[in-house]
Amino acid sequence: MQRIFIGTGLFAAMVFAAPTAQAQQRSTLTFGVSGGLTVPNGDLGDFQTSGLNLNGHIILKPSATPFSLRGDLGYWTTGSKTILGQTSPIQGNTNWLTLTGNAVYAFEGAKDAVLVPYVIGGLGLYNASRGIGNGTNVGINGGGGVTFKLSGFDAFAEGRLHNVFAGDGSVRLIPVSFGIIFRP
Repeated sequence: MQRIFIGTGLFAAMVFAAPTAQAQQRSTLTFGVSGGLTVPNGDLGDFQTSGLNLNGHIILKPSATPFSLRGDLGYWTTGSKTILGQTSPIQGNTNWLTLTGNAVYAFEGAKDAVLVPYVIGGLGLYNASRGIGNGTNVGINGGGGVTFKLSGFDAFAEGRLHNVFAGDGSVRLIPVSFGIIFRP
């Protein structure tokens, strides 16, 4: 009789523990948007001025780890610069279409922390409409930010350096973005 009670207790523990273990291992899929300032750097900064950026984000985060994967689709602009009364060799605005895949590590600390710093980095494709880096090129990016955990959504601010390998050199852009992530 004692074995039946022990067996029933173990069975009940497994039945009730299984959904809890699955819930702890589930990944969450979230979406977000951001926008901000794009600052050309290096050689590109000699010919282009700052512009704007608008981005869409999709984030896959396993619940039991501080790592997540984030895909970004962006539309950025940089403007033409006038140097000592002469127009830039790159005439007009340059429009950038960007697609990046990134790994994110959040320094979560306390479970109920409101501010969570993170680092982000990855690979991407960058398409420029004209000038240095014209066409589609591969690049890398890295940077960091901070997430503000709010009720029902997260706000974030981040800065990253994007290095686009274009022809014989590279193009560098620094977007500084502010955004919202919608939690399920």
